[in-house]
Amino acid sequence: MKTLIIAEKPSLAKNICAAMTPAPKWVAGKAKNSGSWENNDYIVTYAFGHLLQLNDAEDYSADYKKWDVDALPIIPAVFQYKQSDDSGARAQLRLIKSLIARKDVERVVNAGDSDREGEIIVRNILDYAGCNKPVYRLWMPDQTPQTIRSELAGMKLDSVYDNLAAEGYARTYIDWLYGINL
Repeated sequence: MKTLIIAEKPSLAKNICAAMTPAPKWVAGKAKNSGSWENNDYIVTYAFGHLLQLNDAEDYSADYKKWDVDALPIIPAVFQYKQSDDSGARAQLRLIKSLIARKDVERVVNAGDSDREGEIIVRNILDYAGCNKPVYRLWMPDQTPQTIRSELAGMKLDSVYDNLAAEGYARTYIDWLYGINL
């Protein structure tokens, strides 16, 4: 069985791979810049930052397609995400979803940056993909090979970082609300 690691960006995924023995081998995806690395124990892949974005106002209601001050404030009952319009981001999201669904993947690792935004980038992907496998957090204050190996050996469940995720979502939603309504 394998562990799927989802890094926030390609450079982080490469640093994680560089710390592993044996070194994972590149497996190209169907689209340019899409793919993952794999060895006997791990599959390492990446987001390009935000593969998903918050819905626009008009995605919630056709009434918001034309701007009208009388429609304000716009406050969705539930914030929802959609795929990025970028074709490369869409291809990488499809790849990640297929990797999560693999029968030989027993757990998934959130390797977003060690901050609010990094925490929710990978969580959004996991939610979108309908991940029902155990999720762990690779928390890296730096990206040295020693730190990466140490953190891989001592990962905690991603739920330990739920408060950080809540902060990330709150900040994202507040930014959206200010941007739309002000």
